[in-house]
Amino acid sequence: MFNIIPQAADAIYSWSNLLIVLGAMLALVGTVGAVWSGGVREKFADERITANEAETAKAKAETAQALLEQERLKSVMSWRRVTPTQAKKLATALSDKSIEPWLAWVGDDPEATMFRGDLEAALSAAGIKTKYFSGYARAVGLSVKGGTSEERQTLLQAFHAAGLPLYESDQVGLMKGQLEITVGTRPPPDFHGKDL
Repeated sequence: MFNIIPQAADAIYSWSNLLIVLGAMLALVGTVGAVWSGGVREKFADERITANEAETAKAKAETAQALLEQERLKSVMSWRRVTPTQAKKLATALSDKSIEPWLAWVGDDPEATMFRGDLEAALSAAGIKTKYFSGYARAVGLSVKGGTSEERQTLLQAFHAAGLPLYESDQVGLMKGQLEITVGTRPPPDFHGKDL
């Protein structure tokens, strides 16, 4: 069949068997290496996934904190207004009171002017007659002064029941001791009325 001598056929046979055994060993080593390195790769992939999940959670927490801060800043920067609910509460608390306060404000401050208008409407709805004065050049917050102690307490209780930040001032108003609500410039967030 082939023109080779028996010794050559034996040598080819021996080498072929050796290569088969060597190939099987290489296949075994390759399989073991692939299985082992696959496990190692999975471990690193799991660590990366865990790290990414932790970073995602941190980013979500930071985003939530930033949104809260944004809402806080909006509330600090927004103009004061009297809501319909606050106006109703004010009207309920003052409905049977007979007081006639001055409603004074910083006339050059558009926010204070708008807020004073809201307060005027709410007080009118409560049946309270007010007098006007916009001669203040500088005032902060929403304060009551003058009048009797009972009148001031009536206003303080009504405003607080409505959620409006009225405070009692010991300064002398421009209305010569008459009951006066002063609408000043919007105060800073940490203002407590007694800071002046």
